[in-house]
Amino acid sequence: MLRLRPDEHAGSRPQAQDLASQLPGDLAGQTVVLDCGHVLVATPSFLDEIVKQVLEIRNAALLEVVDASQRARDLLSRSVANRGISTSRLKIAAGVH
Repeated sequence: MLRLRPDEHAGSRPQAQDLASQLPGDLAGQTVVLDCGHVLVATPSFLDEIVKQVLEIRNAALLEVVDASQRARDLLSRSVANRGISTSRLKIAAGVH
């Protein structure tokens, strides 16, 4: 299992691309955990780019999101739906925010 920890201010597509660049190019069959426990601000573009990088480009089996705010959870769900990705590939744990 691979883990991504965004900065406190997760605000741009390039920032998401940079974070995802630490992952292998092919994540088929793997789970990536997005740990949002210390994120204060996450923009729609950052979260959409994470979905794109992890689930579309690198083809991870699952993006598991932990400790995300309700807003971030909603934005991630919307991104998956807008991109036509199966909702079974996004697992969102109850957030603490």
